Amino acid sequence: MPGRPRPVRPWVPRPRSDTLPDLLPRAGHDLITGIDSVLDRLGSVPDRQLADDLKAALARTAACGDTCRVRTAADAVRAAADLLVAGSVDRARLVLIEARAGLSGPGHNA
Repeated sequence: MPGRPRPVRPWVPRPRSDTLPDLLPRAGHDLITGIDSVLDRLGSVPDRQLADDLKAALARTAACGDTCRVRTAADAVRAAADLLVAGSVDRARLVLIEARAGLSGPGHNA
């Protein structure tokens, strides 16, 4: 209705923070999540499923454009997936533990 004016709401300032939150996850976040998940389930889930989960973590890392930042760990996770498919669970565990330690080391955001 053109004859009736809309009520005007006063502008109320909202509280603001001077710092913006860091929305970028740390380098290798998806690999860390995938490695931790697989290490927790080794022996209780078929090796083929665990290898697929590692490959999914690699795909998420690549989709984020993060692979170049964690190349060594990504290569290790790829090797661990191959080891799981081949039935070398103990070797895969060692490779994953080493890759996980490398992702937590210097040069990565904590």
